Amino acid sequence: MKRTAAIVSLSALLITAGCSDSKSDGGKADPNDEKQASAEVVKAFAAGWVKAWAPEGKPTEAAALTDSPTTFGKRLDDVDSALVAQSAKVTPQGEPDCADDSNCTQNLEVETVLRGIGTMKWTSTAAVVKTDGGWKIKASGDTIYPGLGEANYLKRVRTLPARASIQDRTGKPLTSNRPVVIVGVASGNTATAATYSAFTKFLEVDGTKLWNRAKSSPAGQFVDAITLRAEEWDKLRPKFANLPGVLTMGGTQSLPESSSFARSVIGTMKTATAETLKNAGPTASSQDQVGTTGLQYSFQQQLAGTPGGTVTLRDGKTKMAIKEVFKQEGKAGAPVRTTLDTSLQRAAEAALATSKLPASLVAVQASTGQILAAANGPTATNYNRAFQGHYAPGSTFKVVTSAALMGIGETANTPLTCSNTINVFGKSFKNYDGLAPYGAGTMQKAFNESCNTAFISQHGRLPADGMTKAAALFGFGRDLNLSIPAYGGQVPAPKDAVAEAASMIGQGTVTASPLQVAMIGATVKHGTALKPVLVPAKDQAGPAASPLPPATTNALRTMMRTTVTGGTAHILAANGAVSAKTGTAEVVSNGKVITNGWMVGFRGDVAFAAIVEGGESGGKAAGPILKNFLGRFQ
Repeated sequence: MKRTAAIVSLSALLITAGCSDSKSDGGKADPNDEKQASAEVVKAFAAGWVKAWAPEGKPTEAAALTDSPTTFGKRLDDVDSALVAQSAKVTPQGEPDCADDSNCTQNLEVETVLRGIGTMKWTSTAAVVKTDGGWKIKASGDTIYPGLGEANYLKRVRTLPARASIQDRTGKPLTSNRPVVIVGVASGNTATAATYSAFTKFLEVDGTKLWNRAKSSPAGQFVDAITLRAEEWDKLRPKFANLPGVLTMGGTQSLPESSSFARSVIGTMKTATAETLKNAGPTASSQDQVGTTGLQYSFQQQLAGTPGGTVTLRDGKTKMAIKEVFKQEGKAGAPVRTTLDTSLQRAAEAALATSKLPASLVAVQASTGQILAAANGPTATNYNRAFQGHYAPGSTFKVVTSAALMGIGETANTPLTCSNTINVFGKSFKNYDGLAPYGAGTMQKAFNESCNTAFISQHGRLPADGMTKAAALFGFGRDLNLSIPAYGGQVPAPKDAVAEAASMIGQGTVTASPLQVAMIGATVKHGTALKPVLVPAKDQAGPAASPLPPATTNALRTMMRTTVTGGTAHILAANGAVSAKTGTAEVVSNGKVITNGWMVGFRGDVAFAAIVEGGESGGKAAGPILKNFLGRFQ
């Protein structure tokens, strides 16, 4: 049952113990020698017991010191299994109490960690008898636990407290414990090819991998495959009704209102694996449903609380409880309060559902940096692109570029020419396909129309680290230290003029997540870049950089507003006092150059960003999604 332990040689000990009856007074054994011999055997027995209940240990060493090794070894192993002991500490107490020179007893203080529950302590008594073969421990169940005798046994029951909820910003539960069905197969060869095919077809479970797991699992085991909401299984049950080997097990799991709602932020739960069990803490069990992603993973121990349990001594014949010998009360988990706004999260997901391409949307409170919504669509995914995606931000980054140029003295009225192309040391840059060059203009017009060549024409005026420093004022380049993984963007100092030119239009080595791009909009609205916050009790709030110069802030606000009223973000013109900037970023996917469509902006205290992978442009791809989103709340 357990890891093979080295079986130490006991010959020397037993010979010493057996020869300890030296005659020193009228042919009688010296009682001090008898006590010492008895104590040595008890000490060795205690050490063997500890090894027996160690992970993958065996009872061989302890059993060899008894007068019935085979019987006692099984008994010690059975109690170990019944308690699900993780480890044991066995300590002889005081000196042996010897009735005569052949019979001694000595108490043992036992402390064992019950896996997934806690520590149980008791005192048992080892009876030691002198035989022809030396001193031996009596092979009695009472040596293990008082009252076990020859037939009684110990029974353990572990109880889990209800998992605490993940809450929105008002304290409303985003998750609750809902009925689920764990669907799997019987181990061995009970299930057929048709069974595994159904798992692949209807449950999107890899049937081949499931079959391999079933083949390698011990006989009689339930091999879990997937956990479904009870209502989902009710719809699928008829498709599995006549297939051999299908097994189900009911239970509850902490789930949001739907399988897609805030999935990549809230996270998912599954039966523990080696990795997630380690994260779940010392009282978790391999059979537990634990957090595997998102907040469910990050706050697993807080949400799960502490399990409780009991151990009862039971009659070997009637199976009835004789008495309760151990009890530990469980401790309920504590909820995790987030900054998410339930209504805005629903609005974000509904808006993304209209997209045919992969898309993400993030909304933040500009005045605090608190994240109000974070969604990925059009289908649910465990990968949180909204927080972790590494994307070229494209022309949304012209907000940062404009700030950089204003930092060297330019203004919204600085003349900038929009040409069809511009050459930088042999590299030709062009505008997005929908923009015809209009010639003379200003920075504000270049911003409104998103003219690449106009901004790149100023690259020679910026210092080498100009874009990097400007980006830092918007919070770029720092570890976000959020409760769940998130990417804060990167704007490396350009290695040459071409790289600098590319960075001015959000290309080249510039990367950002949708969350970080949303923080661009928040910075313009608030005037200072703030640290994003998802869980106020854990995530650090406050400024992420020095404030933008007031003149720069005011100019950027005006430029973003006029981009909606008369520029590339005009699709949002009917959605109130919205300010925005579009972006189209060229990326290479599967060897082909495609474009991602971006838009960043704010309305009131809500700043936002959206990206559509493979979108034609920001206005045509991200624009309709944000129009839908903004139309769902005031």
